Amino acid sequence: MVMNLVTAFLIHMVVVFKLVRAGILDIPPANTVPTPISFSNYTVEWKDLDIILENAEYYRRFQYHLSQSNDTRPRTNAPHAVYDRLKSLADQALVKPLYTVTSKPFLPPSGDKRDLITYAPYWWPAPDCNANDNTNDCPYIRIDGKVNPDVYKLDDQRHLESVTLDSEILAMASVVFDDDVYSQKAADMLRYFFLNEETKMNPNFEYSQIIRGNGKTASHTGRSTGVIIARCLVGPIRAIKFLQLRNSYAWSHSDTAGMISWYKELHNWMIHDTLPIQESKSKNNHLTYFITTLITISDFIGDFRTIEDRVNTFFAYSLAEQIKVDGVQPIEEGRTLPYHYTTFNLDGLVYLAAFVSRSDPPLIENAWNRTGSSIVRAVNRLIDVARGNEGRIEPGADLSDADIAVRAVGMRYPELYCGKYHANQHRNDPYLNLWPLWTPRQLWYCFQ
Repeated sequence: MVMNLVTAFLIHMVVVFKLVRAGILDIPPANTVPTPISFSNYTVEWKDLDIILENAEYYRRFQYHLSQSNDTRPRTNAPHAVYDRLKSLADQALVKPLYTVTSKPFLPPSGDKRDLITYAPYWWPAPDCNANDNTNDCPYIRIDGKVNPDVYKLDDQRHLESVTLDSEILAMASVVFDDDVYSQKAADMLRYFFLNEETKMNPNFEYSQIIRGNGKTASHTGRSTGVIIARCLVGPIRAIKFLQLRNSYAWSHSDTAGMISWYKELHNWMIHDTLPIQESKSKNNHLTYFITTLITISDFIGDFRTIEDRVNTFFAYSLAEQIKVDGVQPIEEGRTLPYHYTTFNLDGLVYLAAFVSRSDPPLIENAWNRTGSSIVRAVNRLIDVARGNEGRIEPGADLSDADIAVRAVGMRYPELYCGKYHANQHRNDPYLNLWPLWTPRQLWYCFQ
């Protein structure tokens, strides 16, 4: 039976390849122009740990058979280039510093360096203000989609994103390559950023996306829109799960307990504080990522009631506001950077749908339907936009931003997308080039 499936799949791929060569299948060229759209490149991509474990076992079997072979001809040491990419990133992470939010040279308004602080990205000194902006004497105005380079002067969010990406890469590499050198570094990073009393980040985002200046718009404390940065905290949860699977000496039960305690404090803040409550009332991608982050944390700390309540409400009411029956995302397409925001929102929606469908598929049946206000319709619309048939694309947009959502839906409906959509494997962000690790092997070549 297995051999029949393998044979059928190989035949299918040969046919697809011939159709592509003949020009019958429409595969758009990859646009790799960097998109200056955000001070943050971090996005959430759904990753099934079971699939990653299967691909890790595939690597180990390959290595074993290689070691047992008497064939002396030159050959690769990995069954796919993605394993070399993972090792390269993990080796780079080994020599990186331990990140912290306490390294900033000034105190936040709270007086505690452990509080994360960021500036609102789209806010600029009013053009008619002649005051010296270094003294914060100008009123600030919002210019949607245009990032004020001052946001790069603060390292807190960059450090949060770095510990998120590198701890997950290291923990994943420790499982794939069966090497505790990686798990030790991942554990050190997590403990330094979240558990060490002197260097840990406080579990809140009270000072995220501050608006500076002296005008009426000035906040000098965080804003509800800054809560979206919490999406970066999905990665450390995955890193912890890898370390638990690894059963490494580098990560103890007390470490896990400490992280659960930290996330419980953040969870309590997200449920009860004014800023996240305001964020939870938004309609666009901010709501998507609020729910995505909240249910991931809820799952980690064991609060399943919150998951059920929030997900039921979101898919019963909010999804239809975000996606129309023709697949248009009206709120996102109305922005200055429509392509960026439609892809960004879809990444969160796909993650949310995949997360919940693991255990309770009927809960989000409408999300995966091929008709109505569904993610599938939105992905089809996005492909049409990327091909220039619908909508509009801002100058400099990277067309491969659609890849995450298309691949995720393609894994659910391979007959709709396999061989019919080209995913760029050479993105500017090397972390996103690891996608085959959380994709079933039989679909690795469907999107290229």
